[in-house]
Amino acid sequence: MKITVNNVALELHNGARVKDAIISYYTRSGQKIPKRLPAAEDRFGNRVAPDGELTEGNTLVIKSGPKRKTSFPKAIAILLSAGLLLSCSSTRQAGRTWDHVGHRGSSQTTGVHAGTTISAPSKTVPLADRQAVIFSVNDMHAAIDNFPKLAWIVDSLRTIYPDMLLIAAGDNQTGNPINDQYPEKGWPVIDLMNAVGFDLSAVGNHEFDTGPRGFSNLAGMANFRFICANLIPDKQFSLRISPYRIITLPNGLKIAFLALLQLGQNGIPDSHPDNVRNFVFRSPFETARDYMWLKDSSDIFVALNHLGFEEDVRFAETMPAGIDLIIGGHSHTRVEKEQIHNGIMITQAENKLKYGTLVKLTVSSDGKVSKSMQLIDIRNSKKEKPEIRAIVDRYNDNPVLNQVIATATDDFSSYEELGYLMADAQRAAAGADIALMNPGGVRIDQLPKGPVTIKNVYQLDPFGNELVVTKLSGGEIFSLLRAAWPVDDKSPLYTSGITTETRINGQGDPEEIKILTEDGKPLDMNRIYTVAMNSYMTQVYKYDHADPGQSLFFTTADALIRYLKQEGKIRSYRGEKRVRVTR
Repeated sequence: MKITVNNVALELHNGARVKDAIISYYTRSGQKIPKRLPAAEDRFGNRVAPDGELTEGNTLVIKSGPKRKTSFPKAIAILLSAGLLLSCSSTRQAGRTWDHVGHRGSSQTTGVHAGTTISAPSKTVPLADRQAVIFSVNDMHAAIDNFPKLAWIVDSLRTIYPDMLLIAAGDNQTGNPINDQYPEKGWPVIDLMNAVGFDLSAVGNHEFDTGPRGFSNLAGMANFRFICANLIPDKQFSLRISPYRIITLPNGLKIAFLALLQLGQNGIPDSHPDNVRNFVFRSPFETARDYMWLKDSSDIFVALNHLGFEEDVRFAETMPAGIDLIIGGHSHTRVEKEQIHNGIMITQAENKLKYGTLVKLTVSSDGKVSKSMQLIDIRNSKKEKPEIRAIVDRYNDNPVLNQVIATATDDFSSYEELGYLMADAQRAAAGADIALMNPGGVRIDQLPKGPVTIKNVYQLDPFGNELVVTKLSGGEIFSLLRAAWPVDDKSPLYTSGITTETRINGQGDPEEIKILTEDGKPLDMNRIYTVAMNSYMTQVYKYDHADPGQSLFFTTADALIRYLKQEGKIRSYRGEKRVRVTR
């Protein structure tokens, strides 16, 4: 994909993140990559998180200087800082009906071709201004340790706004091994969302990380509804998703939520293709036009988008009139001040429950909607809800990280041996011809014979880099190896599928690199090979290549965990030499 950073045009692998763009910018500019990557903003002045997901044509500006502070609404700030708001139940006290399986609203429509409506007991509403209040988060990525703070803030807000809606804009899953490696993968997040009292969630691309059956199970156990209009589920799974949801508040206001999901250049969300096999996806922009009738069935029309902020702006500028608010996700953008585009307010609250957005929408007697928003700092809250903390502690005490996933039949006694293991795992996970591993990505140099745990994997590979597959000719692989040498402190890459011999001069620079296949034949310089490597390597090395690569949307640590589970017993790598350096 093509991205611009500080007016420098870059081509990155599909599925790249903000940190990849920043690293690539420094590399292409010939600058040293800072140990701590600087902050970046989008072209609208919003801060974006390093792991924010990019889409074609995004523009970033690298910023320096002090971090801007975020303030609470005055009344809430005073009450929260003084500790005057007591925690109350997260369960809605009024204005909601519950169906027979414990889900809010009607249980009769569960497909994507029919919406559902949640109705409140009828009340007499005066012909005066009426208000709807929404608190939204996005891209939580299994940050369960911030849930106790979220719960306390939500409960505190509900003492002021009893009918406040709690909304998630997708990507609730993936990013924490306690959640991701749980026996029922992803259940801790759903359990905590149930406990805090979420009303709705969009479907993000990482909702598919649990696989079709896993997602179906989690959606069925959620006490809130997932919505997504441009997704048609696999018919073999009874996936509990609706395209839209209409909620009627006690004051009579009807709020329509329509959810839309990002699609990559390959026509599917940024997820491994196996996770979305047999699902059908439509363009979010085309789909939205089919649901514009919702504006006539509601007082407030909200697009709950998992598209990314810049795509939300394009969405706002191209959609017909009628949408009042876009609650966004995907790009991990921190919207601190009101962003109004074509009359539509767009919000987003970075990621991992660092922030939430409080939105107030007031409908006047003539039907006009006024809007205001405030970003609220969750991460730095001094208060927590004890009941939610107890749930989180229980999950954190679960011995997931100590789970034995394989047995090493011999000691690993060097970075090199472990680097070969990592390369083998990545090659297997990607189904690639060749895998390459940078020495700096191998973080421990010893692994004793015996049981290997998930914790060992994260000690070996803690960076969270994604696995990328690139189609390279033999000549391009040669160019990559030469480019990597100075970046990796004049050390060779660890390999799988090939062996290398590098002859260096007196200054330690390569004069000749021989590359042999596993059967001892020279690598064909004209043949195209599939090459697996981590996303850091794709951005750091300046080498000749036509294909920017494709992320597989899982980390190299995940690849190693899968490989070790499949192998069961890890063979000995003692004395193995796939890379040699001579003078």
